[in-house]
Amino acid sequence: MKVISVVVSFVALVALSGCVPIEPTGSSQDTDLLDYESVQGREMYRFKYETNDGQFREEVGMLVNVGTPEQELMVMGQYGFKSKDGSTLVMVKYTSDKKGYRARTVTRSAREADLKNNKAFLSLLKG
Repeated sequence: MKVISVVVSFVALVALSGCVPIEPTGSSQDTDLLDYESVQGREMYRFKYETNDGQFREEVGMLVNVGTPEQELMVMGQYGFKSKDGSTLVMVKYTSDKKGYRARTVTRSAREADLKNNKAFLSLLKG
């Protein structure tokens, strides 16, 4: 029985000796911040950022039912990124409150997402 445990230990040691750290799959170039905004209020906060590699995050937090026993912090936001080839936008939209944390993932083609953003921008201009 002792021989079997020695053999198993030796095989495990040989297997582990071949393990090396995996290089990150992303690009090694620096990521630049394209947009950043942060607002801190008495009963709320808001921030957002966007980077040149397609990552973004937006979040709003606010106290609701202020001054009551039901006072709570409610947080809503989204974050996302573009796929390596730039063809797909992945977004996670979330809400966190007394009911817990709820998130849903939305995936779109990057072109569709850009068109939607342009339509929203144009509607603001028509105003």
